[in-house]
Order: sequence, then structure tokens, then C-alpha cells
Amino acid sequence: MEANKSYLGKTLYGLLFVVALPVLLVLWSKATGGLINLPVPDNSLSGYILSIAGLILMLSGMIFLWVYGKGLPMNAYPPEKLVKKGIYSITKHPIYSGAVLICFGISVIFHSASGLWLVSPLFTLMTIAYVAGFENERTRALFGEQEYRSFFSLPPSDDQLPSFSERISALLLAFVPWGMVYEAFIYAGVPKGAIATNLPFEMDLSIWEFSAAFYLFTYLFVVMVPLVIGTRGQLRSFIGDTWLATIVCGIIYFVFPFFVEQREVIPGSFFGNLILMDRSFDGEAGALPSFHVIWAFIAARYFSLSIKYFVWLWYLITVLISVSCITTGNHSVADVVAGFVIVGIVFSRKKIWNMIRRQAEHLANSWKEWRIGPVRIINHGLYGGAAGFAGMAIAGSFLGPRYAIAAFIILILVIIGAGLWAQLIEGSPKLLRPYGYYGGLTGGIIGCVLIAAFSDLGFFTLMGALAMAGPWIQATGRLRCLVQGCCHGKPCPEWIGIRFTHPLSRVNKISGLNGVALHPTQLYSIGSNIFSGLILIRLFTLGMPAVFITGIYFILNGLGRFVEESLRGEAQTPYWAGMRIYQWIAMVNIVIGAILTTFHSETTLSFQFNYLSLVLGTVMGIIVLIASGVDFPESNRRFARLTSN
Repeated sequence: MEANKSYLGKTLYGLLFVVALPVLLVLWSKATGGLINLPVPDNSLSGYILSIAGLILMLSGMIFLWVYGKGLPMNAYPPEKLVKKGIYSITKHPIYSGAVLICFGISVIFHSASGLWLVSPLFTLMTIAYVAGFENERTRALFGEQEYRSFFSLPPSDDQLPSFSERISALLLAFVPWGMVYEAFIYAGVPKGAIATNLPFEMDLSIWEFSAAFYLFTYLFVVMVPLVIGTRGQLRSFIGDTWLATIVCGIIYFVFPFFVEQREVIPGSFFGNLILMDRSFDGEAGALPSFHVIWAFIAARYFSLSIKYFVWLWYLITVLISVSCITTGNHSVADVVAGFVIVGIVFSRKKIWNMIRRQAEHLANSWKEWRIGPVRIINHGLYGGAAGFAGMAIAGSFLGPRYAIAAFIILILVIIGAGLWAQLIEGSPKLLRPYGYYGGLTGGIIGCVLIAAFSDLGFFTLMGALAMAGPWIQATGRLRCLVQGCCHGKPCPEWIGIRFTHPLSRVNKISGLNGVALHPTQLYSIGSNIFSGLILIRLFTLGMPAVFITGIYFILNGLGRFVEESLRGEAQTPYWAGMRIYQWIAMVNIVIGAILTTFHSETTLSFQFNYLSLVLGTVMGIIVLIASGVDFPESNRRFARLTSN
């Protein structure tokens, strides 16, 4: 009987991923087909190449797991042994990588703009979140910490000379992600409502055709970096620099619709023809920040570390490349200056992280409280109040002065829902008044239903306004979590973590982790919510329907929360079927979001700044401050205390 149940479970599980998931992705792309108006390659050959490569990866991964691992893909039915040979010596996740390639390939073959620009990128993020938020942890739990590295792995951070394979791997790890992101924006073209970065005087500047030699030398300059780097630690740092630059610039390209108006070139020499040739592969989108500047400085940095005698030469080349961005007419001054700024961020990333981490640690140990008779006022309520003010101000502005009061009512239900949820899910003798995000979300949805039923406002208009406010509410509210010590992370390396040492912090009173370096999950949440908020702002400026914006909010929030939960270390978090309950809920969030994006609606949002929303925001801030920062510490009545005495 048990054997039959196991066989049935494995069969159903296999069908879910091999049949059901692909079908759902196809249906998703079809249902959202009318929303995405971006180009798709006419030549389907690239789609077949991607699909075949993906299929080879997937089949290879499955065969090696079955033959050498004695099992199925990792997660519900893990193999008996960890497989390190064959395709797994090249990449640790061939099945997921193959699935992503197939998704993009099928989109190209069937000329699906939604599949290429919406479904495939989101499916890629879902896959990354699943691996980072569950499978990696599951692998460590089953097989322990593993030191083996596949070909596509970051080199260790040591002073040993990199091997040839490590150099080639670094070359691919650095440039393939950048190439895919950058060329996607170039292929998509100048975005809707784009703003030219050129200053008026720039259009009259002359083209110096010979400077194309410096401009084009950038490609050779940066490609040579992995081949000349002297240590594996530097090679690892180089990959980190390129990844961070790619991520930051990718976000800027998407969120801020800038383009450069390239100056006309009438070639009068060989170099003039080189400029035109380069432009045939490039475009006016993806110009600010200038990646030529970024690549040049990255190359100069590592050439200087490896061949120190010619430091002056490497930076002279960098200056010439930066100037050539303007003299070839390919970039504006603003593009180049923005490139300098990104270089500063990339090169100072460790200092910036340490500064943020130190400030977070200082805030985490800043608990203050004041007593007025039986009443206690705790300073972390100020951050809750700030979140309430921000939420009301933003949601009220998207609903306008006529309906600002509707946003106020909805946010009151958000507070009530958050309190009731936490009582049911996280209830604890030490936590008489906790709050839960998903309860707040549930309360908000109920509020939108009620307001829509008794007014002429549509449900999705209300949800869209709430979605636009959601990331900023949560990002601000996480500052309260830092002071209170809730939503904290698991122990982690010193350079990543923050320490909670205040005796009243929940980290110490409930989890008993005083002075231990913990993942700053509150910071992770702030970062993911800022990212989500920026994406939603861009979707709003593009005039996307309110229901679509709501769906994307659900998806992005679910992805961020799924990964964040894997790094949390709260003792009271419940589990179900081997996974944290909030990870299950996050997955439901993602599914709901995907479904919402398929709803056809012409209703869009409008932003109407109004003083009524600010007034109501102030009232809401005071209410949330009281709810999250004022309690009766001597009472044991339900909802009386925010924490134990």
C-alpha cells in the first residue's frame, strides 16, 4: 500500500512539472498576449536553438539524477546521492536552466511577445527564487555543506592563481548575463515616453571619427580582464562587479525611460564607418548610464591590480574611452557622468553595504520606551506610524481627493486584519499583540470588496491603488521590525549579519540569539520592496491596467517573501509539509498574481496629489503609531501588550 502511494505521489508530482506547469505557462502567455507590445525576433531559428539546448540540459539532468543519484529531481522526492558528475559538473541546476531556455525558445518560435517579455522573465525569477529560497537549503539539510564547484561557479576568494577553466567560466559568468540584459533593452528599442539625455549644446558638437578606435577598444580591454587577473579572489570580485553593474543598470534602464539622441555621422574615413558599424549592433536605448564607461573602469581596476607597473596607462585608456563616448556621438555627457556614478557604487559596494549594515544594527539596538502610568510608549511605533502615513498618502493620491476616505477605511481594515492574522498564526503568550503582513493584505482585500460594493469605484482600481502603496508601506514598516526584533534572520557570517543586543529586542527575549550575527532579513525586505515599488511605478507610467499592476505586485511580493522566509530565524514560525507556512502562502500569492495579470480590463490608475490624503495620512500615522507602539505592559489581556515585560 505504501509503495503504491509513493508511486502515485511521484507520478502526480512529475506530471505537475512536466505537463501541468508548461501548459499553465502557455495559457498565461496567451491570456496576456494583448498587453505586451514589444518586438519579437522574426527568425524562429534562435527559438529552436534555445529550446533544443534547454531540452538537452533537462534530459541530461534527469538521466544523471536517475542513474547516479538513484532518485528524481531535488525537492519532494530527492535522490539518494548528490550527483556531481556529467552535466552537474558543468552546472548545478541543469533542469531549471533548461526549463528557462525552453520557455524563452518557445516564446520566440510562436512569436509570443507576452511569452518573451513577461512570462519567461517572471518564470526565470520564480525559478531563481525557488532554488535560493528552498532547494539550496534542502540540499544542505540532506547532504550537508558541499565544497564541490561546477564549471559555472564563482571561484573561491583566495590568492591562488586561477586555472584556465576558471578564467573561461568567469568570462561567461560576467558577460553572458550582461549581454542578455543589455541587448534586451537595445532590441526592445526606445521606450514609450522616453526622455533624451542630451543637453542642447551637445547636438552641435563635432564628431571625431578617429576616437572610434578608443570606443571600440573597450570590448577587447574588458574581455582580456579574466585572462590577466592574478588571483581567484580578484576573479571572484570581478564577476561580482559585473553582476552588480548589470543589475543596477538593468533596473535604471527599465524604470527610467531615458535614451540618447545619437549625433549624425557622415563617414569620411575608415573610423567613421566603424562608428556606423557599431551602431548597427547597438542603439539609442540603454544609454544612461554608459556601459562603455563602466566596463572601461572595471577593466582598468583589474589590469592595475595584475599589471601594476602600467597603472597610469590603464587609467589613461579609461579616460580616452570615456571621452570617446561623447566624441563619437554615441553618448551624451549625462550618460558618461551616470557611468561614473555607477562605477563609484560598484567599486564601493562593500563599504556601502557595511555602512548600511552598521546603521541597521544601530537602529536594531535603539529601543526606547516611556511610561505614563500603566501606558508604555515604544519608539518603534514611530516607524509604524511613518508606514501608515506613507500608505495613506500614496493610496489616497491614486484614488484622488474625492475617494481618499476610501483609502483610509481600507487601511484601517489592513491594521485590523494584520492583528487578527497574527493572533491566529503566530499567537504566543509573549506576543499578545503581534501583526502579520498577510492578515493586513487580507484585510485590505476585504476593504476593497466592501468599498467597491457601496461606491462607484471599481474593485481593481482600489486594489491597484493599494498595490502602488504596498511596497512603500512594507519597506518603511520594516524599520519598526529592526527596532522590535521581529522578522529577524538566521545566524550568518560576520560580514553579512547584524547583532541584536538590546535586552528588550524580540531576538533576545524570544529567540535567545543575543549578540549573534543574523541575516538582516529586514534589510532584504526593504530592498525587495523598493525594487517592486520602482517596477510598479514604471508600469503605471506605461499606462498598464490597474489589475495588471495588482497582479505584478502579488508576484513580486511573493517572490521576495519566499526567499526572505528561507533566511528567517524566528522560533514561532510554523511549518507545513517541510516548508514554512509563509512560503506556501507566498506561492499562493504568486499564483493569484499570475491569474490577475490575465484579467482583461481597460481601467488604469491616475495620480492626483491632494492635501486631504496628507491630512488623512497624518491621522493614519497616529493610529498606526498607537497600534504598533503603545501598550499596557502590566496587563495579560489579549491585545494589551506588544511584548513581554
